[in-house]
Amino acid sequence: MAITIISYPNNTIDLSIDEFTTLDSLEMVQNLWVNVSDATDEDYIEIIFNGVTTTLLITDECRYTPFDIAFKNKHGALQIVTMFKAMKKELSVNREEFESDRGQAIDGIHQFVKYNIQGRETFKINSGFVNENMNEVFKQLILSENVWHLLNGNYIPLNVKSSSLPYKTRQEDRLINYELDFEYAYNEINNI
Repeated sequence: MAITIISYPNNTIDLSIDEFTTLDSLEMVQNLWVNVSDATDEDYIEIIFNGVTTTLLITDECRYTPFDIAFKNKHGALQIVTMFKAMKKELSVNREEFESDRGQAIDGIHQFVKYNIQGRETFKINSGFVNENMNEVFKQLILSENVWHLLNGNYIPLNVKSSSLPYKTRQEDRLINYELDFEYAYNEINNI
């Protein structure tokens, strides 16, 4: 089976991958990356695989930088969901303190000395308006044990902080937008 990728209306991206005759999973297509920045004058991209056509609408988001989140879905495959809207970052700091008798404050000596300072960044991010069928994708994301921020080909580890996911419907919520809480899965100051 061949995989065909074509962008419309100008066909800037026109790619066809021939079928593989092997059943070796290392030689089969596992992930398909489409660099949408190559299709600046296009409206959408069609991917045809196994007789099924998937359409990717190209959206130019001028206000916010798209944020790619990769996670292992229920089938154990890597899946990517792009968040398009507002993101608010926060730094939480933990520290310990002791009272010192080393000198006086007038001499620039701290009476209360902080030590073992550690911080972690957390953030809230919005999906932007999505279809109701994305409920399953966000369900799998919040249940996933392995989540990463995909940035320039690097996988930055994340943990999902959100502990509930209210399912949204078009009938009740009209425009569906998910807001999720994440934290980076490492400390700001490496102490290991």
